[in-house]
Amino acid sequence: MSLNELAHGAVNKKVLLMDHDHGRYVVRSILAGVYLTLGTAFAAIAGNVMEKVSPGNGLGALTFGVLFGLGLFAIVILNTELATGTMMFASYGATTGQISWGKALQLMIVSTVWNLVGAILIAAILGMSAKFSDFDTSHLVATLTTGKLEKPWYNWLFEGIAANFIVNMAIIGALFAKDLVSKFFVILPIIGIFVSLGLEHIIANFSLMTIAGFSGLFNGGVYPEGWSLGMVLANWAVVWLGNAIGGGLIMGGVYAWLNQSKDEVYRD
Repeated sequence: MSLNELAHGAVNKKVLLMDHDHGRYVVRSILAGVYLTLGTAFAAIAGNVMEKVSPGNGLGALTFGVLFGLGLFAIVILNTELATGTMMFASYGATTGQISWGKALQLMIVSTVWNLVGAILIAAILGMSAKFSDFDTSHLVATLTTGKLEKPWYNWLFEGIAANFIVNMAIIGALFAKDLVSKFFVILPIIGIFVSLGLEHIIANFSLMTIAGFSGLFNGGVYPEGWSLGMVLANWAVVWLGNAIGGGLIMGGVYAWLNQSKDEVYRD
């Protein structure tokens, strides 16, 4: 199938589910938040172990980057609704005229809200788990969170643009992969690019920061340096906008335009 056909089918499924079976759309969005947060937690635990084995060499963050893509792989193969992928599909559909820009924005916002709910639900459980019982300001989750919150707002914006541009490279690539093994080897290396570069992805930040918040809460109120609810919310707002531009307007809009060529030779 062509990219136009794949994107048209995906947008149609999203709109029909949200408009006519909203409860199931909500659950699929919640599950996406859960899956990404579980992948984030696993990558963070592995990275934290590596940091303890070889402190100060950056192996913890690198391990985190290599393994983080497992969460997105689960989202793709289990057919759930990730907001940052929806940004691409919704923008694609709006650019081709399949849906209005208002409907595209609605899809983005609804999936974002329920992704956050999913992240909060599983992060609360993880925060009470044995693996996070040693949480302190030196834990990889805490240091990664601090690094994100210390950035100026324009870093959040431009890194958000770059992050979701890369994420949707993986999603578009996975559309063309013919089996699960191929999807795995498309998704993990590409996702590793944005994570290892420390770029800003809204659902990844939901996952990381809710884990940090609940782990701190259940371990005597020990939070990452620079932590405050206001800073977290500001990060999420600016990063969301950057992701909508990078993954939505740029990847979704540009690929829709590229595939409206009159010459089918140049269509994906």
